[in-house]
Amino acid sequence: MERGKLFYVSRFFVRLGIGRWTADVPPPAGPTVYVCSHSNLRGPLATLCWLPFAPRPWVFHMFMQKETCRAQYRDYTFSRRFGMPKPLAAYAAWAASGYVSALMRSLGAIPVHRGTVKIGETFRETTAALQAGESVLIFPDVDYTDGSGGIGEVYDGFLLIERFWRRISDRPLDFVPLRLDLNSRRIAAGETARFNPSADRKAEMTRVREKLREEINRA
Repeated sequence: MERGKLFYVSRFFVRLGIGRWTADVPPPAGPTVYVCSHSNLRGPLATLCWLPFAPRPWVFHMFMQKETCRAQYRDYTFSRRFGMPKPLAAYAAWAASGYVSALMRSLGAIPVHRGTVKIGETFRETTAALQAGESVLIFPDVDYTDGSGGIGEVYDGFLLIERFWRRISDRPLDFVPLRLDLNSRRIAAGETARFNPSADRKAEMTRVREKLREEINRA
């Protein structure tokens, strides 16, 4: 999927702000899901600005449309998380929501309908992207405000991509962990994880999840 002009304009200014990062990550050789820590927004900014290819990130669906983005910023991000007074939070949400929602669409984000009956749409769009030769980028941290560069507890529902993928393809699906070195501003790929289709599915979910966490947290 070709990214839009708004993404490239925004990337220019974000790169100026965060500085140059080195990405020791080879382009995907097949269907690939990249997994990285959020690190209080450092992960998305670094990977989306400096990876040498264009994965499609998973993004909470509220950020995809202007009105829902405004509500999320007004009722949670600016008010509850950042502690702004309600009138100021409402103004900031109004100012930011149009740009942010347009940017999400410009970078080809896949909406994540977390906790709703529409979550199946997330997996279907993801597998369609993989089938079309695109890669996917996911930040599964439970505590996404942790700025350490590592990853703690994760939402492991994203691993169900494997189950949806198996319905449409026999090709192996790679889950590639990405490590962030905040000091050297370096992104490095860890060892790829794959599901064993002949093993117990529940046990494989645990094994792959923990392998990804271990690789992301490897010093």
